[in-house]
Amino acid sequence: MENTYKNHKKEINKLIDYIYNNLDKELTMEELARRINLSPYHFHRIFSTTQGETLGKFIQRIRIERAATLLSGDLCTPVTQIAYACGFSSTTVFCRNFKKHFGITAQEYRGTRQKNSKNSLYESNIDPNSRSYSRYFCHEKSILIGEKIMTCTFEIKNLTALEIIYCRHQGALDQMQDAFGKLIQWAYPRGLMENPGMRLLSVYHDDPRVTETSKLTADAGMIVNTDVKPEGEIGKYTIQGGLYAVGHFEISMEEFPDAWNATFRLLAEHGCTCAEGYHYEIYLNNRDEHPEKKFIVDICIPVKTK
Repeated sequence: MENTYKNHKKEINKLIDYIYNNLDKELTMEELARRINLSPYHFHRIFSTTQGETLGKFIQRIRIERAATLLSGDLCTPVTQIAYACGFSSTTVFCRNFKKHFGITAQEYRGTRQKNSKNSLYESNIDPNSRSYSRYFCHEKSILIGEKIMTCTFEIKNLTALEIIYCRHQGALDQMQDAFGKLIQWAYPRGLMENPGMRLLSVYHDDPRVTETSKLTADAGMIVNTDVKPEGEIGKYTIQGGLYAVGHFEISMEEFPDAWNATFRLLAEHGCTCAEGYHYEIYLNNRDEHPEKKFIVDICIPVKTK
């Protein structure tokens, strides 16, 4: 089965990308198996072995977790609208499955997140009465996360689309070094490391505040500006351009979770909510060359304005 997995790794990864991007559609075993030219029987065996759960359970979990992320990041959109956007056939089905997964109702979950948001402490050099005017300008920001003050440059701006190649990682997000190693090992002899504009990035498909650590999916990625044919574990896709919240940080490895939390909070402060699309971070320096061994990084979250 291990060899079978390796033979179909590229196809399985593309299929997972398709599922994440089409949760609002009907996703049947027959249709998905047909997309990678497998019988439903063989597809079921390969998918269950590689992902550690059946296709049905995977899709159900991703839909519920996507809904949880939307509930916590958008306190205004009705629960019914979120349920349909995540592919549930009715609000009743959604609410029943949500409570089974999280142990509380969707409204209770949103209420908890709203309470936490109101209790957050901010320090900012922006006049709160001028947010609508200033939201597209770049500002130095400081925000309290727990007992730590995170400082960054924050702005809401349009970003261009990015073509990336990637190696997929599943599990703890601070353990992606193997995926990056495989990506770089594949890219180096092809001259991709020397391309102008080459940047490494991490692309996140799940919310670590919601998804169990062992099931988190993320991609060790590289921006490419030439035509590259992916193979084996190396895949390729486009990160769509559009409006993003961008937090620019200079941080140590252990400060990444705080930096993400700070960016989400600043996003809300600027009157925005999360939009559909990839959440990612772009690394702008070689950490080993930094005098304090810190990362200079842009955290990018797709948004929509209220």
